[in-house]
Amino acid sequence: MTGSMARAATWPLMLFRGTATLAALLVLSQAVLAGGFLSGRYEALAMHGRNGGVVAIVMLCQTIAAVLLWRFGSGPSWPVRTGLIQLVIAAALIPLGEERVLAVHVPLAVGLAIGTAMLMSWAWRWQR
Repeated sequence: MTGSMARAATWPLMLFRGTATLAALLVLSQAVLAGGFLSGRYEALAMHGRNGGVVAIVMLCQTIAAVLLWRFGSGPSWPVRTGLIQLVIAAALIPLGEERVLAVHVPLAVGLAIGTAMLMSWAWRWQR
């Protein structure tokens, strides 16, 4: 295998690691912003809402990166399915939060945080 082919094979993993890490950091910041609102920093709620939109966009990018890892980086296919599930949850959290359906919003957000952390952990441990 030539040097350029070896480099081309590693970029999907680096892209996936980057998007998974960014997603995990953004989801963690969602918890921090929600906690700030509950502590009386009311501007944190607006920041939480804006950041939620960014989370959904990054989840879309993470899913695309998972497809690229699977198709071009010899990765497994399950991160694609996981990314799609996370994208759907992130998108669902936005209207649930806006309508203050917290009995559904909070447990889904906790599940998303756990899943995002687990996927990021896998991304950094996985080796071809």
